[in-house]
Amino acid sequence: MVVFADIAAKTVLAWDGALKWPQEHLDDLCALAAQVLAIGVGVDPAAEPQTAILARATGCFVFVRAAPGANEALCCVFAPYCDIDNTFAAGKALCSDLLGGDQRMKA
Repeated sequence: MVVFADIAAKTVLAWDGALKWPQEHLDDLCALAAQVLAIGVGVDPAAEPQTAILARATGCFVFVRAAPGANEALCCVFAPYCDIDNTFAAGKALCSDLLGGDQRMKA
């Protein structure tokens, strides 16, 4: 499952996956992304997380902020024990494509 979201507005912009998730689950994933990508922001806004991984018994959640300071983020849900080595680089590239090469991506 891959979700492109506006984490400030907690809005799902687009998604795709092998399984159809109910809207409330997509909304929950978006809210989770906003929460984990905000860890430590109150301490130093310049040090806001750009990526996060949350591993659970049911799978692995990977979050990639589109660019520093961006409200858009990619939220990925993987099966347990899935190889996620290239997920961050692929996520940044996908965000760039989705944002049409927005200037923020070049920062």
